[in-house]
Amino acid sequence: MYQNYTTGQTALVLNLDFTIPQNHLVHAISQFVDSIPLAVLEGESSATGRPAYHPARMLKIGSILNPVDRLF
Repeated sequence: MYQNYTTGQTALVLNLDFTIPQNHLVHAISQFVDSIPLAVLEGESSATGRPAYHPARMLKIGSILNPVDRLF
C-alpha cells in the first residue's frame, strides 16, 4: 500500500532527462533576451551586499514565469 523508504536515505533522485520542444515559447524568449545589447541591461549596482544576478537571466526567468498573454 505504501512506498518503501529508508530512514538513512541521503539523496533525492530526480529525473531531469527531458527536452523542451524546438517550437516552445521558451526558445523565443531566450533568443529575444539574448539579442538585447548588454549595455542596455546593465545598470549601476551596489558596492555592498550580495552580488546581483545577471540581468539577462532575471529577464528570461521573469518572462517565462509571467508571459505577456497573462497580462491582458
